Amino acid sequence: MLVDTLERFESLYKKLWIELTDKYGKNNFIDEVEVSKATFLLENLIKCRIFQLPAFELLLRINPNRALSLLEDRYLSMDLSDHINDQVSDLEIMLTNIKKILGKEQFINILNSDAFLAKNKKNRRVKEAIRFAKEDD
Repeated sequence: MLVDTLERFESLYKKLWIELTDKYGKNNFIDEVEVSKATFLLENLIKCRIFQLPAFELLLRINPNRALSLLEDRYLSMDLSDHINDQVSDLEIMLTNIKKILGKEQFINILNSDAFLAKNKKNRRVKEAIRFAKEDD
């Protein structure tokens, strides 16, 4: 029945949050995971907007190229002017994670990427996200 499925979903949702945010568990995941399988699963979480920020951070750590490609496809190369505020505000954390995990050089490369629409760079909320990431040291 639907109620049983909803109860299982709620339980697994809580468990997933705990595991995604547990430092020890994340480190074990990064060290032991099958990258192709985990990439697929983390990308699905991001696309479904379920714990997309912790999922993006893990994806950056296990498959940086795929994480950056996903960022370009779902954020930078799409017109963000009509998107919900939450999606644009995610950029603050995503860009900050890129700088912290992959380094300032990769962060600058993303900002200068051809995929990053000029229209987005002029968007007030996107500019705030970039400023936040630049200042977060």
